[in-house]
Amino acid sequence: MKYELYADVWFLTNFSMDIIALWIAGRMMKQRVRIGRLLLAGFVGTAGAMCLFFFLSNYTWYRLGVHFLVNPAMVWLCYRGRKWKTFFGQWVLTYLSIVLLGGVMGWGVTNLGLGGNFWLCLVCAAVFLVLAEKVISFFCRQRETVYELLLVTKEGNIPVTGFFDTGNLLMDPIVGKPVHIVKREIFKGQLEEGKLMARLIPFHSLGKENGMLEAVTIEGMYILKEEQPLYLEKPVLGLAKESLFQDDRYDVILNGKSMDN
Repeated sequence: MKYELYADVWFLTNFSMDIIALWIAGRMMKQRVRIGRLLLAGFVGTAGAMCLFFFLSNYTWYRLGVHFLVNPAMVWLCYRGRKWKTFFGQWVLTYLSIVLLGGVMGWGVTNLGLGGNFWLCLVCAAVFLVLAEKVISFFCRQRETVYELLLVTKEGNIPVTGFFDTGNLLMDPIVGKPVHIVKREIFKGQLEEGKLMARLIPFHSLGKENGMLEAVTIEGMYILKEEQPLYLEKPVLGLAKESLFQDDRYDVILNGKSMDN
C-alpha cells in the first residue's frame, strides 16, 4: 500500500502541535516562555523530524532519533533547563502534553465528528487542555498556599505554619518591607520579658479605615517550600489577636509579596 505525503501539510501540522504542546507544558510548569524561543523550538523539532524521516530508511531508527535526539533538543531550546532534573521534568511534561493533545483530538474525531476539520479539532483540544490546566492549578494552589515556617529570633527558632494570602499587601512605611501577620501569642513571652520591642505601624482595612498595628522585626524567617526554602531577612511581623485567624491551621498570614523576595 502506498501513501501520498504532502511535506508542507505535514510540516504545518506537526509544527502547530509541537508549539501548542510546548506552550501547554510551560503553563503546567508555571514557566514563562518567550514566543520567539517557542517558535524556534517548534521549528527545529519539526524540521529535525522531517529530515530524519527522509534520510533514514529504517523506521525504528527514525523513531529513536525523534524521541531521544530531536525532541530533547526541542525541549532544551524552548526552556533552557540547566540541570538534568529540571530538563527531565520539562521533557516528561512536554511528552505528556503531546499525548494529551493527541488523545483529546482523537476523542473529538471519534465522538464529535471533527475528522474533516483538523484545525478546529486542534483548537478545541488546546482549549480543553488549557481549561483543564486552570482547574488543576486552582486546586493545587489551594494546597500550596499553606507553608511550614521557621521564625528566627535571638532567643531561638520557632516552627509555625503560615498561610500565603495574596490579599495581604500591608507595607511598613518606615522600612518599606512587607508586613506579615502573626498570632500575638507566639511572641508573648519575649514581649513581656522585653526581648522583643514592639512598635506601631499604620494600617487600613475593610471596616476600619485607619488604625495602628503593633509590629516587631525579628532576625529572619524561613518559608519551607518543597523546591527550595526561601529566607527572608529581618521580616516585619504585625501582632494580631487569635480571633483574626479563622482556625488553628496556621499561625502566620504571609504577605502577598513574600515570594517576590
